Amino acid sequence: MTTPPDDVILPPEADPRLGPVLSGLVACLCATLTDGGRPACACCLVWGNQPAQDFCACDCDGGHGQAWVRVVRQEPVDTDQQRRRRCQTWRMQTIVEVGVARCVAVVAEDGQSAPTCAQRESDAWGLVLDQRLLREAVACCEALQDVQVWPGTVTPMGPQGGCAGVIMQITVEV
Repeated sequence: MTTPPDDVILPPEADPRLGPVLSGLVACLCATLTDGGRPACACCLVWGNQPAQDFCACDCDGGHGQAWVRVVRQEPVDTDQQRRRRCQTWRMQTIVEVGVARCVAVVAEDGQSAPTCAQRESDAWGLVLDQRLLREAVACCEALQDVQVWPGTVTPMGPQGGCAGVIMQITVEV
């Protein structure tokens, strides 16, 4: 295992345009989930694929599960091929995912007892609320006010391994 460096890279240092958008979106997501009564134990920017469900069953200070923001991919926007002094001028469209995963009722350890309809409905309504909160986090986020944003798909995920959740993708142009 390696230890991360002591020097913290700030979002504008990582990418002056995309960094503040991503960090602002994380802050909006975490705050919106908390304000909506559905805080997550972990709420952060992640890299790569959707995060492993490490905190799915975690309970913490009235919250549970995990929430994330991640870059799915970047694609260049057609430009008029203008060149600045020594560098190309590129505009990028970035597909960003916001998501949340929660612990849900599953078959008991004895393999005999399935969740009741009431348990399944409770989980489903909680995830419907999470879905609304994800949309609200994106729609009301100040960090997105100065960039072009297009909504994308909202997709349920799971249940798998006792976890279920919802993901939403947006496209931002930076």
